[in-house]
This record gives sequence, structure tokens and C-alpha cells, in this order.
Amino acid sequence: MPVKEKIWIEDDDMRLSLHSDLGFRTLVYLASVGSGGGTIPEIATAYSVSENHLRKVAHELVQHGLIESQRGRNGGLRLRLKPEEISIGQVMRLMEPDFALVDCLGHDPERCVLTGHCGLQGIFVESLKAWFAVLDRYTLADAIRGSSQLQLHTLFGAGAGLPAPPPAA
Repeated sequence: MPVKEKIWIEDDDMRLSLHSDLGFRTLVYLASVGSGGGTIPEIATAYSVSENHLRKVAHELVQHGLIESQRGRNGGLRLRLKPEEISIGQVMRLMEPDFALVDCLGHDPERCVLTGHCGLQGIFVESLKAWFAVLDRYTLADAIRGSSQLQLHTLFGAGAGLPAPPPAA
């Protein structure tokens, strides 16, 4: 399997909250496994994360109408929409609580004495618009495209409900 180049990000760079990260990973998992969906324990195991934290993330995804949750014997989580109907930009807006990179863009712009008197505010607003313009061009289907059944089975294992890949010829 070819190794993809990793993009390294410095520790002090902008990053998503763990909550949003797990939200995206849950959506990728559910899109990858198809209509059978998955359970919180299966997804938590696949990503080596806390079931309790994942339960909170799943609850929010249900509230936003991105996934559905069913209790009982055949219960679990499933996508509510097709992967091509789920915009990465929209998920970002729903899951992340705040995009104020600096005080003047936030809920308390008076904290900065420069508000309205420097060009940083406009630069940051422009950069956020550009960032969302890129995210809005992509869907969950784009995020999972290119992932073969073999790769997903290797990543998520048989516990994900994926059929075993065909034996190598």
C-alpha cells in the first residue's frame, strides 16, 4: 500500500477541537461502512478514543441532522444524508464553536484597543472566507473517495461490519 505524504503542523498552528475532529472521523467511519452503520463502541475502538466523548459527539451530530441513532438489537449510528450531501464546510460551521482568530472578530471586540483602526481584522476575515470557500467545495463523499474496501477493512477491521476483502490472487 503506498504511503501518503504527511503534512506536519506546528503545535501553535490553528487546529480543530477534539470534538470537531471526532465529529469528522465519525462521519468518515459511517460513510465508509455504508448503510449498516456502526455503534459507538465500534467507532471508539476503531479510533482508540473514549466512548463517553464519542457519545457526546454523536449526540451533537444527531441534533444537527447529520446522523441518526437507533436503539435496540439492530441499533447504532447511520448517516442521515448521503455522503455527497454533507458539506465539509457546513460540518465545520456546525461543530466548531468559534472562528474568532483574534479578539476583534469575537464576541468582545472592545478588548482590543486597535479594533477598527488596523488592517488585521480585514485580513483575518478574508482568510476565513477563503478557508470556508475551499471547505465548501468538498463533501464527505470527496473525503472518503479513493478509500478501497481493502484499506478500510485494514483500518477499521472486521468489527466495522465490513466484509473481508477477497484473498490475494
